[in-house]
Amino acid sequence: MELNKAEEKILAGEYGEGMRLAMEVLVAVGRAMNATGLIDITSAHISGVNYYNIGDAGLELISDISKTARFSVKTTINPCGPSISSDADILFNKHDVEKQKEIYEAFRRMGAVGGCNCVPYEGTNAAGPGEHVSWAESNAVVFGNSVLGVYTNRESGLSALAAAVVGKTPLYGLHVEENRRPKAFVRLESALKGESEYGALGHYIGKKFKETVGIIGIRRATRLELKTLSASIGTYGSLGMFKLAEIPEKGAEVVDISKEELKESLSSISSDVKPDAVFIGCPFTTAEEITDILNSLNGKRPSIPVYIFTYSEAYEDISRKFNIKSLRENNVHLIRDTCPSLSKVPEIIGAKAVLTDSSKASFYLKASSGVRVAVMDRESVISKALSA
Repeated sequence: MELNKAEEKILAGEYGEGMRLAMEVLVAVGRAMNATGLIDITSAHISGVNYYNIGDAGLELISDISKTARFSVKTTINPCGPSISSDADILFNKHDVEKQKEIYEAFRRMGAVGGCNCVPYEGTNAAGPGEHVSWAESNAVVFGNSVLGVYTNRESGLSALAAAVVGKTPLYGLHVEENRRPKAFVRLESALKGESEYGALGHYIGKKFKETVGIIGIRRATRLELKTLSASIGTYGSLGMFKLAEIPEKGAEVVDISKEELKESLSSISSDVKPDAVFIGCPFTTAEEITDILNSLNGKRPSIPVYIFTYSEAYEDISRKFNIKSLRENNVHLIRDTCPSLSKVPEIIGAKAVLTDSSKASFYLKASSGVRVAVMDRESVISKALSA
């Protein structure tokens, strides 16, 4: 892997210890992946923020890094575990909240902007076609490459952090045009309808394919459906991109997917349960989505608690339109900057079974909290919450 003179100076420590250490990480990654060099990026998004995941050892590492490192490009961070908002004590214990705040403040010292968000493209870190970025959140990587047209590999928290400091990332993988071309195509037997079917397709693709895949048969899809598809692909597999297509490329493998196969995928991620709570927002909801949800409830009190997860900017927008306290009293709880699937919320509220519209949430809720999960379309989830 070749470095230019400025990059060699960074590696030699001429721009400070933080830059040197970050460059060492990028060079190590680049050499391991046979990168030809480094490429400038416009933004970064870092995972490895959740105190429940990284613990005190992770907190100590991030605090040490923050003493010498500063971000060179716009940088955002992934959701917290315990909330760091002013009303965090509603659910989370003080010790965990304080630890999470220390992690958050360390990232802020380095220059992170915004709150804690798994959909940076919806918040303060929007990127457009052709931009090279370094993002570490799997749903954002797939959505960014596939829908927004950005160029990013599926980074680790450490490699994204290093890229944020240097402002560059190794040139390999999905930063290279050839690797963005589908190596295989899936062809749908019938049109998809609703988030649950898009989640099932993501489960199927994630399990079966390792490289960029083309999808034939999706002519119209909502942004929410594409978010769901992206999140599911990122959860159940390692590929970082899909492309919507009308016909397969000549000579490419084509795999036909029947309605029955999609039903089998859905049944593998969804159980028949009597839910104790509803979780919506994995990936996070936008202010527009929350407004639609609240309008669908039409002022009615859900029979089981509805937890809606979002990022700070959307929360603040909603708080100007709706009375948050009144919503809570009416069994609708908005939680900001907190991962719905890796935040111990089911344990905290005593839920043994959860209803959600997210195939991603299904995987992580079962793995991290041991709850049973049912997956439905959002409209059906809301209807079920009112009648459960």
